[in-house]
Amino acid sequence: MFSTLFIKEIQQLLYSFRFQVSLIIVLLVFIIGSIAFIRLYSEEKADYFVYHKEHLKNLEEQAKNASDLATRRKNYVLEPRSNSIISDCKENMFPNQFIYSAYNVFNMEVRHDNVNPLLKPVQSLNWSFIVSVCMSFLALLFAFDTISGEKEDHTLCLALSNPVSRGSILWAKYAAILSVITVTTILGILISILIIGISGKIQVNTVFLSEAAGFVIITFLLIVLITAIGLLSSVVSHNSSVSLLVSLSFWLFFAIIIPNTSVYWANKLFPIEHRNEIEAKIQQGYEDLCKNAPPGSWSSSGDPFYERHKLRADLQMKLMENDKKFTLSYINDMFSQFEKTRRFTLLSPIAQFDNLNEVDLGGGYLRLKKNWNDLQTYQSQFLAWFKAIDIKDPKSPHWYNPNENYSTSWKSVPIGEVPVYTEKLIPFATRISQSGIYIALLLAYTAILFFISFLLFVRYDVR
Repeated sequence: MFSTLFIKEIQQLLYSFRFQVSLIIVLLVFIIGSIAFIRLYSEEKADYFVYHKEHLKNLEEQAKNASDLATRRKNYVLEPRSNSIISDCKENMFPNQFIYSAYNVFNMEVRHDNVNPLLKPVQSLNWSFIVSVCMSFLALLFAFDTISGEKEDHTLCLALSNPVSRGSILWAKYAAILSVITVTTILGILISILIIGISGKIQVNTVFLSEAAGFVIITFLLIVLITAIGLLSSVVSHNSSVSLLVSLSFWLFFAIIIPNTSVYWANKLFPIEHRNEIEAKIQQGYEDLCKNAPPGSWSSSGDPFYERHKLRADLQMKLMENDKKFTLSYINDMFSQFEKTRRFTLLSPIAQFDNLNEVDLGGGYLRLKKNWNDLQTYQSQFLAWFKAIDIKDPKSPHWYNPNENYSTSWKSVPIGEVPVYTEKLIPFATRISQSGIYIALLLAYTAILFFISFLLFVRYDVR
């Protein structure tokens, strides 16, 4: 009986005008999004290539003087991800450039990849955006009048006049909507992959296809939950107008309100110091250190062994440590605030979906934090490498100054021996292990909502 009901529901959906219009719109959005992504990615990749070439050229120039190599501040820019067609993981909102030297990782900031930052797209038409906005809305659109609409048309009481359980009817409707939405999404993804493959700009390899498969699973989990919300809206209402209003209220709350009020709640629930306050503390520390420094701490000479260079190096090191202490504390506070806010926004299925995509693709905040932590390790190794070179140079007094080359080795080093930071991707096994909590939450929400829908439908008045 279930299979008969399921086929009937599928046929009704496929023959409906709303499905035919939705299918055309969804496929068009996937096609337009893929074409736009290929062009944008090509531009970002070309820009990154120019930066990387310039970065290597600067390293080669600095390697002529070991002290310059150690003290000059360098920029490391994150490479554009080829899998960001699946989801950009909101990386356009995160810092993508790190400033470092052998002595310190100073800060991170946003580097714009195009000439006019005002033209940088806030949200691209990637698969994640299409699913979280378009497909979730369509799931509600197909589900909101599943029960209430049939009651108005008097077809529900006719169906229940047959020897069939209410549970079978509800399951058949639920499964039919899931099937139609999922197949439509997969069709759009396949067309997108085909366009990307034909373009030749992105390599459609095993890794990309496995990430795409992971995205399909994540999408299915979201659609299962959103459809359950639509069913619940239909069961709690006795006419389709009310159920549509309830569905839209759910969608606005979960897809729009919670994700877009996270900054407000972060500042209210998990406040941290303002950047201006941190700058004031750094400046106060700077003034105190300079005031209490021994006389001659700012003296300099062309002689590397000039005695006051040691005082100057000690002061410069203390100034850097003062800056580092407050900056590192502030960035750790930002990380903590973001993670607490993220746990708060897990009330939204869309937020859970975004977090799952971030884990699946190894992008977004996870990528940012990993690079920040990896750069701390690299910086320590870089400094140890420089000190090993410096200690072997008899022409160096070995007074380490983080900002200037007065009192350490000036010898040239082979560019091939210079340690260069390269991004390490998050291991696939780690990504899978971190996805468990989000999958569990989505499944738990779905089970609760469908169970409530089932209980209400058992007592639903079809008259």
